[in-house]
Amino acid sequence: FDFGGLAVINGKVHLYNEHGVYVMNGSNESITATIETSALDFGEQLTHPIAAYLEYQLSGPDKSLDIQVSTTQSGNMQTYQYVMPAEKADHLTNGRVLFGRGLRGRHFAFKINIQAQSAQINALSIEHTPTRRRI
Repeated sequence: FDFGGLAVINGKVHLYNEHGVYVMNGSNESITATIETSALDFGEQLTHPIAAYLEYQLSGPDKSLDIQVSTTQSGNMQTYQYVMPAEKADHLTNGRVLFGRGLRGRHFAFKINIQAQSAQINALSIEHTPTRRRI
């Protein structure tokens, strides 16, 4: 199904797209969802994203979360995928996705991929540190 968004109203999931609003009846169905940003400018200096910290909830037997980080520092779009370590997250908990050492640049786009029966992202922050500009 292709939906533009969703909301929980009185405990029921409501989804919408260009054809209307739908109420989801199933509670044991696995869902796939993405949250995607455009390229974010991290400031005047090159930076190295280190990790993403999330307050999140995931439930279901095949739950997973990964983050794709895209950068154009090399002049070409490059995308790298990093996986959230599996942990108990049936209720809001804190987690961290560590990024690779080779990421550097000024502009980064993030795409969070979720697979679960239910999911919630309550907070997301990206830890980063300045790097030295190579000449």
